[in-house]
Amino acid sequence: MIARPVERGSARCLVRLVRCVLRLGLFLAPALAHAQSASPLVWPQRPVILVVSSAPGAGVDFFARMLADQLPARIGQPVVVENRPGASGMIAAAQVARATPDGHVLFLMPNTLVMARHGLSAQASTVDVMTELAPILMPATTTMVLALNGKFAQSAQIASVDDLVALVRRAPGLPYASGVNGSPMHFLGEQFKRATATDLTHVPYKGVAQAVAAAIGAQVNVIWMPTSGNVQYFRAGALRALATSSPARSPLMPEVPTMRELGYPAIEAVAWYGLLAPIDVPAATVDRINTAVNTVLTLPLVRERLLAAGYVPEGGSPARLARQMKNDDLQYQRLARELDIRSD
Repeated sequence: MIARPVERGSARCLVRLVRCVLRLGLFLAPALAHAQSASPLVWPQRPVILVVSSAPGAGVDFFARMLADQLPARIGQPVVVENRPGASGMIAAAQVARATPDGHVLFLMPNTLVMARHGLSAQASTVDVMTELAPILMPATTTMVLALNGKFAQSAQIASVDDLVALVRRAPGLPYASGVNGSPMHFLGEQFKRATATDLTHVPYKGVAQAVAAAIGAQVNVIWMPTSGNVQYFRAGALRALATSSPARSPLMPEVPTMRELGYPAIEAVAWYGLLAPIDVPAATVDRINTAVNTVLTLPLVRERLLAAGYVPEGGSPARLARQMKNDDLQYQRLARELDIRSD
């Protein structure tokens, strides 16, 4: 079969068609690039999953559910709390770190995950929260309190840190409770021992709630503990607060002195919660999430409920959380080595 030559008119039409296609491509390219760069601005496009590393009703779960109640009205999508306890928080951290980085899977993380990475074995530390997660903001802090069982404090006539130190020097080995090895409670207990030159025996429990219950029940009479979820025990007299580790007196307990005031400046720490996303989440999405959560934290009802539950509302920029994480990372790396602390 012999090919027939292309007529001149058809050739001209073909050339014009090719030129039009090329021009159209050049025209659409900037528009397509702009649309792609602008796509994060439409966050969220579907329900947002808020992962926490505690069981329902424990730890940061209360705060997560408050955000889940208040955020949908600001972002136009539901927020679902997903509880992923276990493995020192690494199960929850891994779920978020491996998620698609589009802002639809977030992590409400306690600062224990920054601390635990220095005590966990290489096999157990499956996620590096410093490099695999992107800071969004620090929505809340909680005050850490040195407390005694109320009846024990009364019978032993302990009304101050000096009284406790004197008692332990008379009777070395007094137990103190913490929620798992490598927790903020554990770090503070060991710092207290070093700063006061006393000998207390560390008794770790499986979590904060179990440790607090042991202190209330007088199985262990001394404890470093967070105020979040626990302020009612101080008000009822079941526990007596002796001091806090905060830089300044807490608005939750303005009558309780800080360890710094009492002459122990090295014992200073704040427990905090951070909101994070997978590391490659677009900056525009981070900004939108940050703005939405900061707005929620200004609501009078939210602030009132958080303070009543023992949380201090915070907020701020992603950079603020990043600085806090870096400072804690350096501090607890040093303390874990000096105090020989190992996580579970």
